[in-house]
Amino acid sequence: MEYASLATDPRTLVLGYGGRIEQFTRSPLHPRARASAMRWIFSSLLRFDEEIGLRGDLAERWEQSPDGLRYTFWLRRDAVWHDGEPVTADDVVYSASLLQQPTRYFMNTLHLSTGEPAVFEALDAYTVQVTTPRPYAALPAYLTATWASLFLIVPRHVVEAVGEAAFEEHPIGSGPFRFGEITGDGNAVLLANERYFGGVPQVDRVVLRLFANNPERRAAFERGELDVVVTPGRQFTAEAAEQHDGRLFSIPSNQIVHFGLNSRNPLFASARVRQAIACAVDRSKLVREIEGPDGLPAYGPVGPTCWAYEPNVEQHPYNPARALQLLAEEGWLPGPDGQLRRDGEPFRFEVIFVPDAWNVDYAAYATGIKSALAVIGIELTVRPVEYWNGVKPVWRSQVFDAFMYYDTFYNEPDLYWSWHSSMPRRPDGPDTDAPASLPQYGYGVTGYANPQVDDLVVAARETVDRDTRKALLSEAQRILADEVASLWLFNFPYRTVAHNRVRGLSKPSLAEGTADLIVTLHPEHLNKVTG
Repeated sequence: MEYASLATDPRTLVLGYGGRIEQFTRSPLHPRARASAMRWIFSSLLRFDEEIGLRGDLAERWEQSPDGLRYTFWLRRDAVWHDGEPVTADDVVYSASLLQQPTRYFMNTLHLSTGEPAVFEALDAYTVQVTTPRPYAALPAYLTATWASLFLIVPRHVVEAVGEAAFEEHPIGSGPFRFGEITGDGNAVLLANERYFGGVPQVDRVVLRLFANNPERRAAFERGELDVVVTPGRQFTAEAAEQHDGRLFSIPSNQIVHFGLNSRNPLFASARVRQAIACAVDRSKLVREIEGPDGLPAYGPVGPTCWAYEPNVEQHPYNPARALQLLAEEGWLPGPDGQLRRDGEPFRFEVIFVPDAWNVDYAAYATGIKSALAVIGIELTVRPVEYWNGVKPVWRSQVFDAFMYYDTFYNEPDLYWSWHSSMPRRPDGPDTDAPASLPQYGYGVTGYANPQVDDLVVAARETVDRDTRKALLSEAQRILADEVASLWLFNFPYRTVAHNRVRGLSKPSLAEGTADLIVTLHPEHLNKVTG
């Protein structure tokens, strides 16, 4: 395929991604590390609009019973699969039954906190009813295409006929684009779905160009070979985009980078010790130095883009003297060399992280925190590791001191997965070597536990009224921030670069919750002006 000329073709949209084709999700039954525009192949029951409100996708309309125990969805009658067969309620029920199986990656999202499943039932060919034994306010958000759930509907007649492996090789959905091919050099081609219920796409095909090397991806955009670059890197500025006839879109997200202390470790079991560490680090200054003046410091698990955000939480402002006082109350006193000791043992620990200077400069944060802790006599060892062989194993064993990664939710502020004391847990899982304790979804690996937070988080899930839910979630955030359940650092911005020849972009928003879709919420509207 001659890629240099594709970007000048008005009927072809070229997207630039980092990674390999093996990492990209082609079927919701087998999620990979990246969801990508492959989701354009499938449709969901619901979707988020640009204002992060829930709207119908395959569901033409829907309603919730006053008691919050029943949802009814009326499907569009003009939705058909890529092979021309109609999309029916039976397909929705069948898809839900597969996604609820114990080995599915997001099965927890379709179950209540106690493990009881949401029950899907076809009332007729175009009506689906979902019932739960108790209210589950977060459920509608999990019936979308977000990377929190990937509730994408699959055709029963195809999956049962060919099997899941063959289906993944050649997926069939009902979305605006249909699967074309995987090219010999490891890129993907999607073709316009002329039967799409949302209207025929305005381009004939989409090419997903995959780059193992991020600088090469940026260089390809600068040469004019890419229409859109997903996650162009933290150093790619609006000025650089303009220099190459493009626009940079950047918005704060609900993805929050944090310095996670293992509360199971005796070093960090006391909230006073965690509070001391927070007081020792000037988070605001650190974020500004690394992210620039637009960096957004974080002090809790919910970002300011969310309706449940609570701004009035304890921030534990920079105060080394206060840090030393709190540590002294826990028996940590400075020796002649200034290093803190308790019962003769020095206060030292290790933080692990995955080097990623392209998107998040974890190394810079680790080095900054190390310097700040050294001032009060704590020795921090900084150790970069690989994700699958370095971070995942210690999360599974739950034996570590601290890690740096991100915690996230996608539009629905369901704090259960990361901050309820029962997390992480999973009866089974897609990783064959994973113990039952491996988190299936969420990053509930810090070991933080507070019965009051547990009660608030569950109550927020089981409350229908949003104002009441917000009050419950606000109180949970205040406790989490006060006790430093984690040392939250900053809100990660989602960034996308689009060439000026691309038209039909959506309003930048968190509508789909992942960086690749903030300006392509309606891919069928995308078009190009060339020449």
